[in-house]
Amino acid sequence: MRQRNRLSDATWTAFTEAIRFVVIPIVLVDLVTSNYPQLTHAFMPEIKTYILFFGGMITAASTLEAVNRPGTFKRLLFGLAALAFVCMWLFVIFGGGIAQFTYGAYTVEFDISKIVYIMLLGISLKGLLVVSTYSTHKHLLKDQERQKKLEVLREKAASKARPAARRRTAGPSFESLTRMTFEVTPDDSVGYLPPPPPRPPREAQRTPGIKQCPVCGAKASSKELSCKNCGAWFSKDTVR
Repeated sequence: MRQRNRLSDATWTAFTEAIRFVVIPIVLVDLVTSNYPQLTHAFMPEIKTYILFFGGMITAASTLEAVNRPGTFKRLLFGLAALAFVCMWLFVIFGGGIAQFTYGAYTVEFDISKIVYIMLLGISLKGLLVVSTYSTHKHLLKDQERQKKLEVLREKAASKARPAARRRTAGPSFESLTRMTFEVTPDDSVGYLPPPPPRPPREAQRTPGIKQCPVCGAKASSKELSCKNCGAWFSKDTVR
């Protein structure tokens, strides 16, 4: 039962117990004493005070019993206390079972003490119900507390097993600065030319130069400065 439900039950219990053990008895006592002043018993002079006291104690004990959960020691204590106050309230109402009715010179005495004791015995049997409720729900409360402890331990173990994920701090993006759709365009569309093809190594580019004599047409090596055939000098244009 939730805390809110227990509070509503306690409020309803306080209202009903106050009506049953305080309001209605006082109204009935006023009617009896006003219509039959000859009826007296041992508690009659201060019966309203006793009704208010014991009725208030019954209401308070019953309310505190309804607030606490079944199976708790507080509920057992307040339940037995409310039952004890009910027995006292009933004993005071009936004046201990002995009442007198005086009419002129005649006095009639009523002795219903045995009936009152039987009623008190029957009411006190409710204590067995209070004790049985306590013993029955006590094991259930222990099981619930044990399950809660196991769940707490499991949650702690799970939190230790998985490391806390680090949150990455995202920098400012272009999408957050403008509402326009952003598209990535190739380099050719904005004026960039593709890179040139790779050049062959220098060793491959080097080819042995050949000189040709402008006079006799004889060919010679590029290292030669003059033609071996006619003795003419080579110029720079003769290298092919």
